[in-house]
Amino acid sequence: MSSKSLVLYECPATRSDRVKFLLEEMQIPYEKKTLILSKSEHLTKEYLQINPSGCVPFLIDNSAEVKLIESGAICHYLAKKYKKNIYFPSETNLKEQAIYEEAMYFITSTLDPICFNLYFHTKRFPPEKRIASIAEESSKKFARSIEFILAKLEKNKYLLSDKLSTPDFILVPTLLCIKEEVMKYPIIQRYIENVLELNSMQKVREDIKS
Repeated sequence: MSSKSLVLYECPATRSDRVKFLLEEMQIPYEKKTLILSKSEHLTKEYLQINPSGCVPFLIDNSAEVKLIESGAICHYLAKKYKKNIYFPSETNLKEQAIYEEAMYFITSTLDPICFNLYFHTKRFPPEKRIASIAEESSKKFARSIEFILAKLEKNKYLLSDKLSTPDFILVPTLLCIKEEVMKYPIIQRYIENVLELNSMQKVREDIKS
């Protein structure tokens, strides 16, 4: 068993980056166990015994006997538990909670599929598997959907506040996959640049390079 309370099974350049970014920003000690998906290390008998879904990220909190998949759920859990160095809505302020939850659900349910469709059909897939009509439609949907983000960033340095909050940790790694689209929006470009200057994000990006 790990000597640290938190154990994160992860793979760089996946949704694991969201969780690592949050953990590094909150300066919470954790044990990182890297699985290389291209080598099918997430499908070994040993890992499937721990996590039958075979996915990453996968968090184990030994102190609370909690095991979680889904990057959004993991980030929300950690932010709510530690509330360190970040903004988190007050438990007694229903409006703050509603605005926070709206942003979380919007990013994970609406924006994520659009961004990843755009990413896969312009970059990730080999040229013969890219479908131009999907990329074009996704670009149009992104232009409409991003208005929600733009309205937030006109008022704040980060999405909900002048301090990072859980939606930022979910959003930024996704936007980094579609830099060309982001460059069309100066406000979002500045937002990304602010985040990239953070030591926590730089550490996550180093993982991707190594």
